[in-house]
Amino acid sequence: MEVKMSKEDRISDFMLGVLIGGVVGSVVALLYAPTSGKKLRKKIQSKTENVIEDVEDFYDTNKDKAEQMLKEGKKKASEILQDAKKKITSN
Repeated sequence: MEVKMSKEDRISDFMLGVLIGGVVGSVVALLYAPTSGKKLRKKIQSKTENVIEDVEDFYDTNKDKAEQMLKEGKKKASEILQDAKKKITSN
């Protein structure tokens, strides 16, 4: 049985992967850097916050684009339907 994921699900999974990958990569990089424990924790927290902000921005940008495309698609479908109705009634 084949399970198809919606585009929204794929985008959500991608963003989750970016978030997790960014956090893990940042933590690993910071753990190998020669710094004290307190400074290291602050750097990890800062990097994590930056990655979360980037993912949120990416999501917001793509969400807005998807909503705009949906709105335009509905408008175009309505126009096509109106044209079809006019052609049917004119014959």
